[in-house]
Amino acid sequence: MKVKINKYLQEYILPSLGRGKGVGLSSLCALCLLCVACTDTWNEHYDVTEGGMADQPTLLENIKSDASLANFYRAIVGIGGEATLNSPQQLTVWAPKGMTKEQADSIIAVYQNDKANYESKFGTTQRWSDNRAVKQFFQNHIALYSRSVSSLTDDTIAMMNRKYMHLLGTSQTQGTLDGNPFSEAVISSNGMLYKVDNLQRFFPNVREYLEQQARLDSISELIADYDEYELDEEASVPGEVVDGKTQYLDSVTVLYNPLLMSYGYIQREDSTYSLVAPTNEVWAKYYDEYKNYYVYNPTVLNADSLAEANTKFSIVRGLFFNTSTENKFNRHPEDSLVNTSYFERQQHNPRRNVYYHPFDNGGILSGLESVECSNGRVYIDNKGVIDPRTTFFYRTDLSANFAQYYEVPKNASNEDKMNISQGQYIIYDNDSSFNILKTHNYVEVSSKTPSDQSEIAYKLPSILSGVYYNIYVVTVPNMNSGLPCWFQVKHSERNAKGNFPTAQNFVNPHPVTEGSVENSDVLIRQSNYNRCFVAGTEKVDTILIQSAVQFPYSSVGVDDEMARLSILSFGPSSPSYREAIYTRTLRLSEIILVPFATKEEAEAAADDIDAFNDELLEANKEN
Repeated sequence: MKVKINKYLQEYILPSLGRGKGVGLSSLCALCLLCVACTDTWNEHYDVTEGGMADQPTLLENIKSDASLANFYRAIVGIGGEATLNSPQQLTVWAPKGMTKEQADSIIAVYQNDKANYESKFGTTQRWSDNRAVKQFFQNHIALYSRSVSSLTDDTIAMMNRKYMHLLGTSQTQGTLDGNPFSEAVISSNGMLYKVDNLQRFFPNVREYLEQQARLDSISELIADYDEYELDEEASVPGEVVDGKTQYLDSVTVLYNPLLMSYGYIQREDSTYSLVAPTNEVWAKYYDEYKNYYVYNPTVLNADSLAEANTKFSIVRGLFFNTSTENKFNRHPEDSLVNTSYFERQQHNPRRNVYYHPFDNGGILSGLESVECSNGRVYIDNKGVIDPRTTFFYRTDLSANFAQYYEVPKNASNEDKMNISQGQYIIYDNDSSFNILKTHNYVEVSSKTPSDQSEIAYKLPSILSGVYYNIYVVTVPNMNSGLPCWFQVKHSERNAKGNFPTAQNFVNPHPVTEGSVENSDVLIRQSNYNRCFVAGTEKVDTILIQSAVQFPYSSVGVDDEMARLSILSFGPSSPSYREAIYTRTLRLSEIILVPFATKEEAEAAADDIDAFNDELLEANKEN
């Protein structure tokens, strides 16, 4: 049976690359409603009052009584299509004369296999119209409304599966449907029956093409895992309200896929998408690499499932491209393409989700097999062309003034020990005091007890495990005091039991030395001066506080805090120094984490915060 299924899918469900004459999408809805009656003589056949169509057999009866359509009828019965063709709804059927018994049995096998798989997965009966055999065979030969043809017919029509086909008439009984000739017209009580020479080839959309290709099973099965049915309240018939919930007399459900809602409507005929589809071999390569980035603390609920899901999301998130002409980001695809994960305000990662010169030699689409689909294209990726640095392996910038990221220590009464305020540091153009070059939002932290250190701790979200991070702090000068702020940094993370151990100090990779900052002679008297950082008085400064640090556990998708960065002011406690040559008031604008795959890469880029993005930009430009 499996052989027959594959034979049908390969021979009759493959896309037809030669398309008929089409029209703009804006005209299709109107075209679908057209029903042309070309002569008065022909119209008489449709006159119910004169005993025209009403006296004729139904579509199903005409198909059953025609020996040349015996195998078509066999397939219809095998997949449960009789009721549709016996109903009073007006339809037009293009029935294949050349269909064989083997082809009919292959279609029936597809129907039964889909139905069984669905029931095994969901525990309920599959909706009939969602079965592949119904969509790709039965509905692919039927259009709504009774359609006559003439020598003037040249239309694009929508089939029941919403596929658009080119209908060309040469007479009242002859023509072609997407190039497939028909030469007989049989009037039925519930529509028109035309007899075509061959099975009508199915032109798949992007998702349907994935489902047909064994070499693309990995991505296709992931998408299918997120299929679910949800109630369509507008289409359902409401009844009484019981315990605050509406009971529906007739409930209508629709197929919903949250994964595709997030990344692209590759299942819709009225959309236009391109998809870079990794072969199973490339998928396995990605998976083996990415799974190391999602090792979770054993205390995390459903850690294994979370790791599996995020590993796969990391593969698919950069594969979808909205190539509609209305999409402003992809109007010039020869220059650059932007995937659907792109967002306009990613100011710190301007090259993320962007691919320059994709069709040029070395570009992401160059050399890939391209397959036309009814709503876009599939590019078969047998190389692994998507660089993870353009999708999920990217620099993270945390705004230090966002309250969801930080917390301050409490006293015995559970009150904040710190004063917290928000501010803006504005940089103006030297040539024009009215021209703002940049605005830095910041948080100001000061202890409520002047002799104490100022302290604030930041939760580090979306950390990848096993990678090497360079970590930076962006400080803002204190214009009120005009004094530098000396500070220390502590890093801690939950252990395998879920607890935060005693924090450990980072070592400053560039120790403070005499003459490097104002009043450094005070600081170098302190035994731990080489573990301090300095927020200067003259500029917004980006300070490297750790190079090539690894986190054993990922925090992607975890609500609980898994790793934190504590920043504490530092300096002598003597009142003679305090607020005279330094300040303990912290002003912080950002926490920046830049990931690298190897320790060597991280250390080489430690002094250049833009090296990560600049390297990627140059690589894209060269392509």
